[in-house]
Amino acid sequence: MEKKNPKRLVNWWLTWEDLNWPSVDMMDKIRRRAEAAAKANVTAAVLFGCHFRWDYLPYFTLLHDHIATTCEELHKVGIELYDRHSINLIHRYDTVDQMRHVMLHSGPHIPFSPSREAAASWEYHGKRLNDWRMIDVRTGKPLYYPQYASEGFCYRNPDFVEAYCDYAKKLVADTGIDGLAAEDPVHYMHLNSCGCEHCRGELKRRTGLELPPAEDRNFWGNWENPAWREWIDLRYEAGKEFFEKLMPVLPEGFTVTTCGANSAAATTTASASDASRFVAGGSNYVHMELSGNTPPYKNDPVTVNRPVSGVAVGFSHHQAVARENGIRSFSTGYGFTTPSANIIWAVNKLLDTDCCFSTLKARLGLPDHILKTLPEEPELVEGVYTFEKDHPELFCGEQVAQVGVYFSYETRNNTCFGSMNKGYYSDYSTALKILFSAGIGAHTVLHLPKDPSTYPVLVLASVAKMTDGERKDLSAYLASGGKVIVCGPSDPAFCENDWKLPTRPEIGSSDDFFATIANGVWIKVPDWVAQTTLPESREENVWRERETGLFYNPHRLRDGKIEKGFLDLVKRYAKQLPLETVECTGYLTSLFETEDGYTMHFLAADYDTDIDRELDEMRFHRSRVNFVNKVTAIGVTENLVFRTDRVPEVYLPFDEGVASVNATDGVCTVHLPPNTAYVIVKFPK
Repeated sequence: MEKKNPKRLVNWWLTWEDLNWPSVDMMDKIRRRAEAAAKANVTAAVLFGCHFRWDYLPYFTLLHDHIATTCEELHKVGIELYDRHSINLIHRYDTVDQMRHVMLHSGPHIPFSPSREAAASWEYHGKRLNDWRMIDVRTGKPLYYPQYASEGFCYRNPDFVEAYCDYAKKLVADTGIDGLAAEDPVHYMHLNSCGCEHCRGELKRRTGLELPPAEDRNFWGNWENPAWREWIDLRYEAGKEFFEKLMPVLPEGFTVTTCGANSAAATTTASASDASRFVAGGSNYVHMELSGNTPPYKNDPVTVNRPVSGVAVGFSHHQAVARENGIRSFSTGYGFTTPSANIIWAVNKLLDTDCCFSTLKARLGLPDHILKTLPEEPELVEGVYTFEKDHPELFCGEQVAQVGVYFSYETRNNTCFGSMNKGYYSDYSTALKILFSAGIGAHTVLHLPKDPSTYPVLVLASVAKMTDGERKDLSAYLASGGKVIVCGPSDPAFCENDWKLPTRPEIGSSDDFFATIANGVWIKVPDWVAQTTLPESREENVWRERETGLFYNPHRLRDGKIEKGFLDLVKRYAKQLPLETVECTGYLTSLFETEDGYTMHFLAADYDTDIDRELDEMRFHRSRVNFVNKVTAIGVTENLVFRTDRVPEVYLPFDEGVASVNATDGVCTVHLPPNTAYVIVKFPK
């Protein structure tokens, strides 16, 4: 049951200073950083910088030598190096204001970009880079990304794919890197792209149709039109096909990962960023990016602040992709102090993923002379990475699930309901949040099992559309004794209901259909995605056994009226464990089974956070993150209570005090110090 090669990762940032190469000072800097990472028990570093890699085309020799030297020094202290870069994005600006926006807001990229005049003639192996660009489906002109002052190459274009594969092969040969984060085979401007000849040609091959103009409401956003559904699918498939081309040119067993956005959410239909497709193409390390502040800082409306429970839900889908393909996953979280680093690490350990901790200094909008005084990654994670290294017995075993929550690609991809923020995803995610908070082990399930041996209970929350194969598998599961809990708009093969779901957006003009950019920084989804909702069910709020083993309530979980009955059913039929959690208020939980026992992880769901006020007042822009320097768990019980005869060992990885254990008459109580953020409880078998 031991984990296979768990990793402890940090980002290895490049800055403008590092491009002064070769340099004795930079060589010394690389060595010092490598030694600090080794001291902190880091096992892999992820290089980030020169991110829009094709902008550095004239400087590949210099850049690759710098990376090779970094790789060599890290290898000397037993640390791997992965290179993380964008496969296809390129910074382009036409005005001084655009240039300044890029330089000030996209500092992590080291946004060194050619002029339009120079870029027009750039070639790679005789092929012109500008011929690879994505095309805006509305204008027929090269697609522009205002949030990055960028354009991008279409990863369905065979000339581009051939060129990138050649570059990747050269990069590995020149540098000796151990892995590659080949990022951005996605659509950052959502359904605005891509209208190039290759994407249009694939639609015609599949359907016989030319891509209709953006004003054609019979096509764009009409989920009753099979050609539209083919358009959605071919955009997903392009990511898979890209990795199918890339993997054969890389060394056997080479680590390859890519973008880490939540690939279960409703907006994935537009971005086509789905971990399951990337892995189907050969990517072998699943990445989840914790954008913004973890844990959240709730007093800044400009930065990104998702609750920890929301992070856990996004992880669940990625974990399912990794689990069902027999590979590992990791996440990159951003912070600037040890309290933030601790929680980012704990989120990963709770969810059985590898942690990549990263500062994001160039997003703070502070002068360089201030940024140089801030601590780097190894200093901030040394405590928890050392704890993880010293206690491998707490991070092994298999994560135990008592219930499976089915993720319906058919609903998400092939219904308008699946592409609304308040549609399918909100019910799927609510189901997981309810189960996590109740101390019930839940896995996302991507393929319906035919028997209940692994998951005795399956939850289908608002699974509005199923394939014939899925219906057959669900019937087999029920016939084998499995229990199915269904709620909300559901496939009529199993549950009749009065839900009338939209088949297309209600919009005024084609401009209302597509995404825009807010404040020059953020993608703004159209109102039909963000705001469209459904009135609550008019049917009686009652759970009924519609057929043997299948329980149905027509109401939606997101509406907040059926949670108690839902939990009662889950608890009645879920896999029974040798110990029962009676009290864990305020904590998200997970359970792991090892050869000699059971390990339970408890992470606080909510926090009181604060920021460095002095630094905040100095910021010349606000982008994504804050300098969070206070993290206090709130709303958590001081007593974890279990029904069991076993007496556990208790670990508080953040040194928040001392816990005590009282076990009498089959009840075990773990008394915690106030505001404990993270607890690991190990029960013997």
